[in-house]
Amino acid sequence: MARKTRNRKKTKRRAPTRRPARRRPSMLAAIGSGIGGALGSALQRVLWPIGWGGFAAGILIGAGLGVAVALVPDWPLFDPPGQADKVIAAPNPESRDPSTGARVKIETPKVVENLASAAASETAAPPEALPPAQPQPQPRYEEASAQSAPAIVRAQQTPTSKPTPPAVVAKAAEEPTRIAAIGPVDFYPSGVAGDPAWLRNSVAFSVPRGRPVIAIVLDDVGVNKAQAEAAIKLPPEITLSFMTYADGVGEMAARARAKGHELMVHVPMEPLGGEVDPGPQALKVQLSDAEILARLRWGLDRLDGYVGINNHMGSRFTQDERGMRVVIEEMRRRNLLFLDSRTIAASVGDRLAAAMGVAHVTRDVFLDDDMSATAVARQLAAAERVALATGQAIAIGHPHPATIAAIRAWLPGAKARGFVVAPLSVVAKRQLGASG
Repeated sequence: MARKTRNRKKTKRRAPTRRPARRRPSMLAAIGSGIGGALGSALQRVLWPIGWGGFAAGILIGAGLGVAVALVPDWPLFDPPGQADKVIAAPNPESRDPSTGARVKIETPKVVENLASAAASETAAPPEALPPAQPQPQPRYEEASAQSAPAIVRAQQTPTSKPTPPAVVAKAAEEPTRIAAIGPVDFYPSGVAGDPAWLRNSVAFSVPRGRPVIAIVLDDVGVNKAQAEAAIKLPPEITLSFMTYADGVGEMAARARAKGHELMVHVPMEPLGGEVDPGPQALKVQLSDAEILARLRWGLDRLDGYVGINNHMGSRFTQDERGMRVVIEEMRRRNLLFLDSRTIAASVGDRLAAAMGVAHVTRDVFLDDDMSATAVARQLAAAERVALATGQAIAIGHPHPATIAAIRAWLPGAKARGFVVAPLSVVAKRQLGASG
């Protein structure tokens, strides 16, 4: 009995597992449970008529409206009153100079009232721009936009007085001068059959109204062939006056006209003092009227397509009323323009032309009495001042290398400052009230 007791395996009693005590629901949980039950009941009553499909559709519509508002925040619908057209005008932060690749300096953005005002602010004249010239009486020219050219009309041959000069704006030649952009343009077409020869042979040209005009005439063209070729290669708004006695003058003049240049005939006339020779077939005071006329016609018949004549030298001959009357009468007969080079202040050419009803203009500035480039540049600045004071200027030079180089260097800056370099006939048309 005792052995059986020893061999029996002892087993441990397991301790009873204790369950965690249940927590009593808190007041917050009770409230939440009540609210949740109420919302559930309400939701059941709302959704019962429309069903779960309608509820899902409402969720999708609301989500779509929310996305649209997020993606298009600047709808006018959501802008305050009066703010719908405001935009922020600022350069692109990644703007670069196309030539160098360097980043462009970014300025502080500014608010502008609308897109139109933003565009206007970019195209407005710079602060240093001069005010436009005072309005002046204009001849009866056709008005044209910059994009379209009007039809040619016949000349109005009623001479009028010279335009009233605009306000004088005189600045030092060293200071850049700018003329504000003006709207309409005056178109000066060439003449048609039946018009005076000077109008028929003139070059059609447009001038923005109010801009000062400068006409540059190069004399003695053709005497030196290399210089003549350099002159013909200049921009076509430069007027070329061909010497009557130059070899091959007709062929050179034809090529210049084909390039777009306006042409003049440079007629040699007797100067003061006997030591200077004006050249073959020069007009001299001791000649008879018949000889003066014969020499003049010889020169005029050597080329075609010109607007008129101007004198080569002539400080003595242009003072002689008898001889100049022969010249001006031939201009009247041929309907040509007379440009008085004014080699002497006592010239009677301008006065006789006015009295005899001949179209005429007068030189304002000589460019190259001093043939250095610096001196020519100084005289071009003087022509600018005359044009600002009177609305137009005529400058006469010669095809010397320094003069041609100075003109080429001056042209871009003059145009940028608002001057219009135009053929000689434009000045005559503006002064005489004649349109081609």
